[in-house]
Amino acid sequence: MTRPRLVLALVILLVPAAMFATLAFADRQREEKIAEGVRVEGVDVGGLTRDQAMSRVYAELRASANRPVRVRVGGERFALAPKTAGMTLGLDRAVQRAYDEGRGGNIVTRGWRSLTGGRVDHDEEAKIRIDRRRVRRFVAHVHGNVSRAPVNAELTLEVERVAVSEAKAGRRLADRERLEDRVAGALLDPRADRTLRARTAVIDPEVTREDVWDRNPLAVTVTRTGKTARLFRRGELVRSYRVAVGQPRYPTPLGSFTVQTKQVDPVWSVPRSEWAGDLAGETIPGGDPRNPLKARWIGFNGSVGFHGTDSVGSLGTAASHGCVRMSVGDVIDLYGRVEVGTPVLVGA
Repeated sequence: MTRPRLVLALVILLVPAAMFATLAFADRQREEKIAEGVRVEGVDVGGLTRDQAMSRVYAELRASANRPVRVRVGGERFALAPKTAGMTLGLDRAVQRAYDEGRGGNIVTRGWRSLTGGRVDHDEEAKIRIDRRRVRRFVAHVHGNVSRAPVNAELTLEVERVAVSEAKAGRRLADRERLEDRVAGALLDPRADRTLRARTAVIDPEVTREDVWDRNPLAVTVTRTGKTARLFRRGELVRSYRVAVGQPRYPTPLGSFTVQTKQVDPVWSVPRSEWAGDLAGETIPGGDPRNPLKARWIGFNGSVGFHGTDSVGSLGTAASHGCVRMSVGDVIDLYGRVEVGTPVLVGA
């Protein structure tokens, strides 16, 4: 082989080898560093070692990632700290993945990129993790604090006043599952807006004021000291009646009752007590002159009730065996107005 040909052959062999060596050298020079153009959560880490990248990313994300999530609802404010939510940033793995992304390809492609100032356009997510159970507990805490049970309207009986309390609507946290997702989403994105607004939903009461009046349009009260019975319709006084109540030995029982029975010309089952004398234990039919239960009976506590009496002189006193005596005209009037179930209050 002639000398020129030998030289040409050597050139042909040595030039590629030299080029490969150059590319390999350039690759080794960048071996410990992340490729230019690579980012982690938007933070440029190109040209940095993994330790340097960790420091930069942490410094850039620390303030935003550690912000608490704040929830405003119903005029109240609540906050969940990332630490409480069990947040882990996972930056070490993200930086390693970013480094590996830049080491993709082979020596030739990496070396050429190094020599020519090429870049790898890649943004690595940190893959933040949180404990969803803790987020769920936080939302449950919010729910428990903003929720209010509805209050049903209730009938209030006093001897001189009958009223119904106003019903009050309740509230609950609306869309609890969606709020959990929103809180979790804000924690998983270091740069997300972490001030959230939630809303409440109204819970209607089961019993309104009108419901109570419709169920209890009438009410009767008795005052033992005042010897007076009163009839109310939807809270308005309709009639007052002068009555006799039980003797001190046999007092008309105090408390709240309802009308249990109604009878015309009631039978008298005579109580077995000294008060009944020789009639004790007997049953006297209605209309019998010996029967003190005249005209009508409105029972509200077993053997205790309203009834008419011939002893109108006893009205305004404590004279009965526990029942409420009324004039015949008054008991007939009351009988025609009330129904079984009508509330009755006996007060002192």
